Amino acid sequence: MYCLDFAKRMLEDSGAFHPFAAKISPSGDVIAVGGWTGDEHPKAVELVKLITDALRAEAKENSIIGAAIAVDVNIPAEFSSPLPDGVRVQLESEGYARYIYVPYKIEAVRLLKRKRNVTLLEPFAVEIQPSIFAE
Repeated sequence: MYCLDFAKRMLEDSGAFHPFAAKISPSGDVIAVGGWTGDEHPKAVELVKLITDALRAEAKENSIIGAAIAVDVNIPAEFSSPLPDGVRVQLESEGYARYIYVPYKIEAVRLLKRKRNVTLLEPFAVEIQPSIFAE
């Protein structure tokens, strides 16, 4: 939920967002995670790799029990999403790895202030191979 709430806020404010993540400590605390490549306009793929590598290292050290990486994506046509735009959250913990896709639409509310109304549709999950809690 942290990732979806933050992604929605960024979509309302900017119409898009760079990949970001959250991790869960063994005590259950949710901690925000970002990445910096040194580039003002980083490529999403580079940020996801940077964040994934950092989270994988923490998972190997058992310093996290769960992680989520949020990316603004075009949902693959094979999933027959009602809308092409979506938030994809890669959700992982020990023995669990899924992409959670949440289709969204953006409608302009005010042109001068660039206010946007973001509607999130029903999420759906796709099982994936783990990359953070990999064996």
